[in-house]
Amino acid sequence: MNVIYIGDHFYFESGTMMSCIYTEDGRRMDWGFVQCALRDGQAVHIRPATQVELDGYEAKLSRLKREREREKA
Repeated sequence: MNVIYIGDHFYFESGTMMSCIYTEDGRRMDWGFVQCALRDGQAVHIRPATQVELDGYEAKLSRLKREREREKA
């Protein structure tokens, strides 16, 4: 399993809609999935996100924040 780490703040700032880790193809992951994979004998490779990847996740976070603000109004 190949996972990218994008940062802890995404989880909190998104109101838990995002995670701090994702698969390389963009599927949301969490540490529970990582623990299960390791328990099942799978290798887990974690790397920091590239700037291009981070830019995409920052854009997603901005959209989520805007949507949440619209819902409050």
